[in-house]
Amino acid sequence: MTTQYDTPSTQPVGGGWRATAALLLATLATGALLAHAALAWRQQDRPAFEPGPVGQRYAVQLANGQMFFGVLRQVGAAHVQLEDVYYVQPFTRQDGGQGNRLVSRQKNDWHGPQTLTIPADKVVTMELVGAQSQLAALIVQDKAQSQAQPQAPAPAP
Repeated sequence: MTTQYDTPSTQPVGGGWRATAALLLATLATGALLAHAALAWRQQDRPAFEPGPVGQRYAVQLANGQMFFGVLRQVGAAHVQLEDVYYVQPFTRQDGGQGNRLVSRQKNDWHGPQTLTIPADKVVTMELVGAQSQLAALIVQDKAQSQAQPQAPAPAP
């Protein structure tokens, strides 16, 4: 009588080359997903665009055609924030002609805003205002007039 002994199989344990290929593909897919997530996470903190140095005056044109002129305070991933903001307001002169006046939001808007925060997707262009430009001269003139005018006394408590 002959006895059969179990001999070790030459087949790899776990299903062969298909299992190895599936494991390799799963590992590669997981690595790609992790790399994509890390890249997305890093980009969420980056500014939407880099207009230039903070603290300089910029002309900002919005998608709806409005223009604001202000000192760049902050550029975030989804916004631009300006301070000391001006805009140009058209008006009709006494002779019937059209004119423009430079208006300070802080002094003239009823709520006296300190800053203007603009969603980055609404910004069409953003340009540095030249220090010697007519706009810069008008702003300097407006600030000088504001300092020359006496401030209204604070209301009594």
